[in-house]
Amino acid sequence: MLATEARPPTGWAPLPLGCAPAPRPRLDATATAAWIEGGSSPIAEPHTPTSALTASPAPAPAPWELAAQLATFKPATVRARSQHFTGELEAEVRINAAAAPYPALGPDRVLAPGAALVQLHYPAGSSEPVTLLAMVKRTAGYDRDGGDWEYAIVTPQGNATHRGALPLCKRCHADAPHDHLFGGPR
Repeated sequence: MLATEARPPTGWAPLPLGCAPAPRPRLDATATAAWIEGGSSPIAEPHTPTSALTASPAPAPAPWELAAQLATFKPATVRARSQHFTGELEAEVRINAAAAPYPALGPDRVLAPGAALVQLHYPAGSSEPVTLLAMVKRTAGYDRDGGDWEYAIVTPQGNATHRGALPLCKRCHADAPHDHLFGGPR
């Protein structure tokens, strides 16, 4: 890595590479942020030099407004292999009180604005998460075609590195059975 390139925070896992396990790609960390925000693929061909991949510099992480409330979130799933990060990490979902109906949603039931779900990701056998993926239901009109969900990628320290109607998250969650949400481990 060149000295001028941004480095991810120490102890932080890479951004999600999709919802289903896939063959282990060669990931170029510089391009991952651009991919999450709707740019080109972060998978670098073996002959593609890092300098040939463009990515705008990531803004400094900002504190996530729900980070202080995480201790009050209740477990909604047991810890199991995650569908994110090519299945290499374990995860558990925790929810706030507004998300209490999860994961027992049905076709006629959606979560109310303010509902928040956070998937904590851990290396196998570890008790310390390396990254958190969050979904917060916003008021009607926030993102109609995305179910009004805001997605956030949060460090274990509670800083949001990416947030909004993130295209990669939206694309995967568009296939979810109810209110853009998947259930617990299958």
